[in-house]
Amino acid sequence: MEQRNIILAFGLSMLILLGWGSLFPPAEQPIVQEQITAEQQEAIEQAPAGSELGPDEGSMNSIDSPAPVEKRVDTVTDTVFSGETISFSNDLLELQVNEKGWLVAAKLAKYKESKDKDAKSVSVLGKQDMHSVHVSAGIMREKGSSLFKLVSKERVNGADVLKIRASLADGRIWERTMTLIPGSYLVELEDSVQNGAGLKLFRQVVERYPNRDGSTFYEYAGPVGLVNDVLQEPGYDDLDESGTVRVAGVGGWTGVMDRYFITALYGDQSQDYRYYYIGDGRSYQAGMIDDGVMDGATAVFKSNVYIGPKLISELEREGAQLERSVDYGWFAFIAKPLHEALSWFYKYVPNYGWCIILLLIGIKIIFFYPTQKSYQSMAAMRKIQPEQKRLQERFGDDKQKLGQEMMGLYKKHKVNPLGGCLPIIIQIPVFFALYKVLLMSIEMRHAPFIGWIQDLSAQDPYFILPLLMGASMYIQQKLNPQPPDPMQAKIMSFLPVVFTVMFLFFPSGLVLYWVVNNVLSIAQQRLVMRKMGVD
Repeated sequence: MEQRNIILAFGLSMLILLGWGSLFPPAEQPIVQEQITAEQQEAIEQAPAGSELGPDEGSMNSIDSPAPVEKRVDTVTDTVFSGETISFSNDLLELQVNEKGWLVAAKLAKYKESKDKDAKSVSVLGKQDMHSVHVSAGIMREKGSSLFKLVSKERVNGADVLKIRASLADGRIWERTMTLIPGSYLVELEDSVQNGAGLKLFRQVVERYPNRDGSTFYEYAGPVGLVNDVLQEPGYDDLDESGTVRVAGVGGWTGVMDRYFITALYGDQSQDYRYYYIGDGRSYQAGMIDDGVMDGATAVFKSNVYIGPKLISELEREGAQLERSVDYGWFAFIAKPLHEALSWFYKYVPNYGWCIILLLIGIKIIFFYPTQKSYQSMAAMRKIQPEQKRLQERFGDDKQKLGQEMMGLYKKHKVNPLGGCLPIIIQIPVFFALYKVLLMSIEMRHAPFIGWIQDLSAQDPYFILPLLMGASMYIQQKLNPQPPDPMQAKIMSFLPVVFTVMFLFFPSGLVLYWVVNNVLSIAQQRLVMRKMGVD
């Protein structure tokens, strides 16, 4: 009976989840039907200095041309980059800047690509085969500039500060300062242009030839942002069709992310910005346009870029709602407390496997009463099962009479045949929420449990937990009342096999939760059956 209730509840939940999205789709952001031409894409590849193509200015809000200025005689220093890039770092992040002023590489010291001892650090920015991600910037309506030259690289108050300089086509000096904050994944960016009245600056995260398999029904990967408190997720396919998506608002952020890591740009949260997302099937840009402020005759543009893990504690510290990038979906209001509970348990039990078990015990305590009622209802149904069979043998050919007699039997014994269903439906959102927590939380990445389970975010390498889950589900099935219909009973008998196969490829942390849940449920159900005198 419980397996039937689970399938019924699961099916109803999926119907609600999928149906709601069809009947009440989220409001779409305005999309401008505009594609990047092949010539523009080629220009992006070959753009000099910081002049990589950004948004098509002609289709943005009108921007006044800067007033003519007298060319300065100042020239950029002849100090050139040592090699192709300049590196600067802190205890968490190692960055590389090229002569165009782009952030072209970023490695995370505390995160490795795998559990191997000689594994490389995770590269959030960089190039691997065809795929690449970098951060670039440019002055709008400027046709180009010289290559950037190194002005200084020094440590100020414990922070690495890199200053580079270029000149615009008309000779005005363009200077950029990058400050890497100690103990942080944050880089402070400040651009200044002499005699820069009327200039606008764009910054963007550029991803080329992305892995489209990273975005699925269960999770999103790709261009992302938060504008006007609305999470923007213009997927690769959406941008291929629309070409460009533009939104504007106060504060906010934009960037590119995958399951565990994000590169996000944001500025002053009280300032207006225009955001854009551009894609053409090969290259995708998530960017922002900054009007800047005037400091005398110098235009100053300040913003920040976060390059690091989607660790909620780190994201919250930046104060720009970057934590919204950890999207728990429809049941976020449940998932967030579950994540906080896991984090709280971890303070005292530094093993996320045991934390999952402790969290499960807490959930079982919360749902003890409805679960108890469910098991009592199933035990009562099991108790009257012999009488049900006699009625079926007696009125099997008369469905109407059989139904009447069955209802009389339920009334006589005060049994509700659906009494075991509602409590399980109530718990389904918790299961979905916990699934998202275990799937999306970077804390689970490479987190060991015991023995052969060395990564709770990956599938069980030996499929031991899925097999235990299937065995525990089979035992549960034997404790429940058997379906009266032989065909239904035969179908239900295959459920443990079906679920075992499905769980083979689930994160081991989620399978661990399910196994322990089944074991505790079996123990509780046996106690109820013994108390009610049901074999």
